[in-house]
Amino acid sequence: MKFIQLFRKELKLLLNNKKQPTIFLMAQLKLQWLSYFLSLLLVLSFITLSCGDKKPEDKKPNFSVSDSINVNNETKKLLGDNLKFVFTGNFDRDSSQEVAAGIELSENNTWGIKFVLLKVEDNKLVKKYETVLLDGSFKESLVKKIKFPTTIYNLIYYSSQDYYWGSGGGEVFSYVVDFAENQTFYAHLYSESRGSIELFLSKNITDPEIKKFFLSSFTKDYPGLKLASEDVSLEF
Repeated sequence: MKFIQLFRKELKLLLNNKKQPTIFLMAQLKLQWLSYFLSLLLVLSFITLSCGDKKPEDKKPNFSVSDSINVNNETKKLLGDNLKFVFTGNFDRDSSQEVAAGIELSENNTWGIKFVLLKVEDNKLVKKYETVLLDGSFKESLVKKIKFPTTIYNLIYYSSQDYYWGSGGGEVFSYVVDFAENQTFYAHLYSESRGSIELFLSKNITDPEIKKFFLSSFTKDYPGLKLASEDVSLEF
């Protein structure tokens, strides 16, 4: 529209100029028209090239914990080849779904297991919490999600089962991991040289439901066990 207005203005000025011959006026008019036309082509070419350089950004799909393959792949990227298990669930007090994972370390004189909590932030998984290095192994172990009447979220239960139990004595390590409280509740069953079987429960167990859970889990297989007041570290 601006181009047309300018053209009309120039045409009016030229026609009102009585001093110049008509042929000269027409030639001048054609030059003005050609100049505006070339300018318009230059502007249009620049706009076309600018638009062509811009590529539409590919929108990354929203990360979903319901996609088990993607969750496993992203968790392994974060935690490496030591990853041993991955669970999804509500492990916190909010309504969102998180990822609980376990890693096992067995190199450079570092032996044990860790439990890790991952959350979705900014459309990707990020590590929010991990336990200290704990005694145990994920070989031949039992790991599952549990829930108590006093909690509205999932916890992780682990038992080494008979992996550390030999014919002359041994031990069983068991944990309940509460990611919402950043707490690990611990039970250690042990027997020394065919002696009595004793069970130690960590001092941070104040919830009767958790204590009952550990006791019922062990007394089912070891009905004669005794409760120990102190933990021990067995050397075989």
